[in-house]
Amino acid sequence: MEASPLYPVVLFKVLNSSKNPDKSTEIGYLSEILSNPSISQDLLSPYSRNQEGHFQGIFASGDHLLQNLFLIREHLYPLEIQFSIGIGEVKTPINSVMATEIEGKSIENAIFGLTKAPKLGHYLIMHGFSKTLERLMNPSMELLWSTTRNWNHNRLKILNYKLRGYSEAQISQLLAISERAIYKNIAEAKLGKWKELILAVEENISRVLKSYQ
Repeated sequence: MEASPLYPVVLFKVLNSSKNPDKSTEIGYLSEILSNPSISQDLLSPYSRNQEGHFQGIFASGDHLLQNLFLIREHLYPLEIQFSIGIGEVKTPINSVMATEIEGKSIENAIFGLTKAPKLGHYLIMHGFSKTLERLMNPSMELLWSTTRNWNHNRLKILNYKLRGYSEAQISQLLAISERAIYKNIAEAKLGKWKELILAVEENISRVLKSYQ
């Protein structure tokens, strides 16, 4: 009997806090941001609001998975966001327009992860792989997330541009800051190492998922 394919389902909530003076957690605003092609193009089923007021989406693999979460953080900066990645089967037909209805172990694992989130602060967890694999990957993701928690907006943007292959000169023009400042940010925050870690975790997720195809 063939094994059912496994998918990563991302479930997240945006926290209300003092960092949100302009009420930008309103559903219409969030939905507009999440429909931006730079974010939505990575998903099999784009982010949609569920009955709890959280957002959920389905990825085909680990490709661009963490990069996508960093893009959301950039676009919703300085809001605090809590993410949970659930790995498992998707029993409902995958809708390429919206992800309002998801059933299966994937969303169950994502919901479980989000229930473990603290009351405040950025958060990222993944459930659904073997305990051995999760013990390898979750600490890496937690370290990555916690270390970048207090980054300023430009630093997040620089990391995202580097992940998309932009040069320092191009980033300097896009952000209208000196190339020297770009290099300084990259060196101080070790952005090259974080880029390598993000890509390595995504590759590992994709490799494991491929074995279930």
